[in-house]
Amino acid sequence: MQEIRFAVWQFVRLMVRLEDSVKTEKSDALKALYNGWEDIWVDLDAQLVDLSKQDPDAFADLMMDQEVICDDVSKEECLLVAGELNKVITEIKGLLAKTEDDEMVEDLSFERDELIELEREIRKMAA
Repeated sequence: MQEIRFAVWQFVRLMVRLEDSVKTEKSDALKALYNGWEDIWVDLDAQLVDLSKQDPDAFADLMMDQEVICDDVSKEECLLVAGELNKVITEIKGLLAKTEDDEMVEDLSFERDELIELEREIRKMAA
C-alpha cells in the first residue's frame, strides 16, 4: 500500500475528472476509488466554495500550499489515479492548443507540467 500526496489543486483536478469518468465509463474500480475519497472531496469542495466567497487569500493558500494525503492506496488504485491524471493532462493540452491568452498559457502549462510529474511518480509506485 502506498501514500499519495496531492497539492489540493491536483486533488481537485483528479476528483472532478473522476466524477466525469464514473458517469461515463461505468467502471466499478473507478467508482470504488471515487467512493473511497468522496468524504475528503466533499469536505474540501465545501471549504473551497466558502473561501472563494469570503477569503480569496485563504482560498489561494489552500489550493496551492496545502496537501491532501491519501493513505493505503493499492497498486491497482495507483494505476487508476495515473490514468485519470493522464486524462486531465490530455484535456489541458487541448486547452493549451486553443488559447492565445498568455496568462492562461502560463497557468495551464504549470498545471500540465506538475500533473505529468505526479503521474510519473504514481506510476512508479504501482510498478
